[in-house]
Amino acid sequence: MIHTLVSFHVQPSKVHEFESLHRALAQFMSVQPGCIEIRVHRSLKTPREYVVYGTWGSKEAWERAHQTAEFRTRFQDLPIQKHTLSSASFFELAYGYKESGDA
Repeated sequence: MIHTLVSFHVQPSKVHEFESLHRALAQFMSVQPGCIEIRVHRSLKTPREYVVYGTWGSKEAWERAHQTAEFRTRFQDLPIQKHTLSSASFFELAYGYKESGDA
């Protein structure tokens, strides 16, 4: 299992359009083989900046999903100034903690 990080900087005054189009793209990607989870985060400091955090079965599954014609078409429609898709970061879990909820 791998975790991915990709950031986006949205064109000024295009946040709502980006969110609508990217939401549909993220939904499409979430049902691709090997996708476990996709979470989209918006910066509190810079609301036009987004980070997409994904969990995939393998780097190869992530790459296959991003090579589909459907992905490419949807991605081209996003109103973004810049992105890090071509230099996406890939991580494996080293360790972690989660609140247990036990009192």
